[in-house]
Amino acid sequence: MLFSAACVGCQPSGKEDKSLAATHPRLEQQLHTDSVSTPISTNQNPELYQRYRLNMEDTTTVTDYSAPELYTGELAPVDLSSHAEAQQFGPALTQALKGGINFAGKYTVVTISCGTDCQQHFVVDRENGQVIEKLQSSTGASFSPESRLLIVNPPDSTLNYKQCPYCTPATYVLENNKLVKLNLPN
Repeated sequence: MLFSAACVGCQPSGKEDKSLAATHPRLEQQLHTDSVSTPISTNQNPELYQRYRLNMEDTTTVTDYSAPELYTGELAPVDLSSHAEAQQFGPALTQALKGGINFAGKYTVVTISCGTDCQQHFVVDRENGQVIEKLQSSTGASFSPESRLLIVNPPDSTLNYKQCPYCTPATYVLENNKLVKLNLPN
């Protein structure tokens, strides 16, 4: 009799709970706590916000990437012949340069939309007006006048990188008037 009761107790019932909560309650609880489905702020979830926030202050305090002194000479207009695509965006580049130096002490990064989730970033040397580089991004770029680092597609906790393969962050450092890609954790 005991054997038949044990066999009946082990038989699967018609209503099995196959959810993550039923099979791995601790994992389900952790995923519920750590998952982000909407933008977060420091008020909503301070721990998660601190884990994923990008802070350009970190890039300006690292002396390896500090920009030289801010250029104070006359700011040159864009040289449209210095880059193959510069003429196509001449008016936008000219207008944006009015904002002054915004990158690495003597450069202006001009961002121009190229469609939904697409931006082109032209880096213009303000001493001679030459476009030294053009990078493309899906989620923008971070840079500052005090740093030689330029981060394309800055890390963002609200992005699903599996659904947006073109959103992967990349970090560049300005060296000898060229942007060199770094292999840094973002």
